[in-house]
Amino acid sequence: MKFFFLLALWIGLIGSACAQPTDDVGPLERAAERARITEERQKLEADFKTAEAVCFREFFANNCRDKLLPPYRERLADLRRQEILINEIERKLSAADQLLKTEEKLNLQQQQKIDQAIKIQQDAASQEERAKQRAVDQGNSSEQAEANKSSMGTRLESSQSKALEAVTKRAQAAANVEAMRLRRDQAAKNRADREQRLIQDGPVTGKSLPAYP
Repeated sequence: MKFFFLLALWIGLIGSACAQPTDDVGPLERAAERARITEERQKLEADFKTAEAVCFREFFANNCRDKLLPPYRERLADLRRQEILINEIERKLSAADQLLKTEEKLNLQQQQKIDQAIKIQQDAASQEERAKQRAVDQGNSSEQAEANKSSMGTRLESSQSKALEAVTKRAQAAANVEAMRLRRDQAAKNRADREQRLIQDGPVTGKSLPAYP
């Protein structure tokens, strides 16, 4: 009876060694696998202790126990292998995640450098455009200043011409007045001279003109 019990226990230990962890599909599944491995390890240890206790009641206890150890150790190693496999999967996933974060960081830094270069180009283009606009404005201001200067010169020449014309007209008017005064004075003198001669000549008589032979 005890032999069949030990044989059944040994077959159970060997059969459970065929169990393998499922393909990795996510953290929840990996956590479930870890829980399964822990549960199987606890059950394996409990079954081994039970079988070991049975062996200790046998006459050849050491021989009985030696037969239990290989499948027990093999199953422990298999559970450990499954646990290491899960750890390796998580390590690779962690490394891949870290690599992805590093790449994202590098991409972000690269994009920031590109954006900064674009901004520098845009600022340079904007400054160049403002410089061109200032040059145009200054050119327009210079042209306007020249136009204003020319217009002012034209107005000054026109004003001077009008002033000269006014002076000429006043001088001509003064000359006309002076000529009129001279004529009036001359007329008055002529009249005074004529009256003086009349007085000197005396009254006119009624004597006839002498007859010529």
